[in-house]
Amino acid sequence: MGKATWSRGGTIKFGRYGSGEIAIQILNEDGTPEARATVSLVSYGAPHPGEFGVWLKGWSENEGIPDALVKAGIVTLTGRTHSTGYVEAQHAELTEVARTALPDTQEAP
Repeated sequence: MGKATWSRGGTIKFGRYGSGEIAIQILNEDGTPEARATVSLVSYGAPHPGEFGVWLKGWSENEGIPDALVKAGIVTLTGRTHSTGYVEAQHAELTEVARTALPDTQEAP
């Protein structure tokens, strides 16, 4: 994934939250975590994002990350949002390419 406002970009690591939602983490060139692109919202009353759906964080230090994931061919934005209190999480679907890299089961990175 390429650069975003506060992220240098890097490698994508997929995992799953305890709710079963897909988690996406961005790793630096040296493999250290830089940012978590997703947020788990089901336990807070949000609808499940779907089998290949995710809720993306695009605020604060994650500004620009949803668009960078789109440009990298990892997700497509659906236009749906869900309030997290003060900000809106963006709904996205993994692309076919990203789905092939998704592990069946794994804890959130």
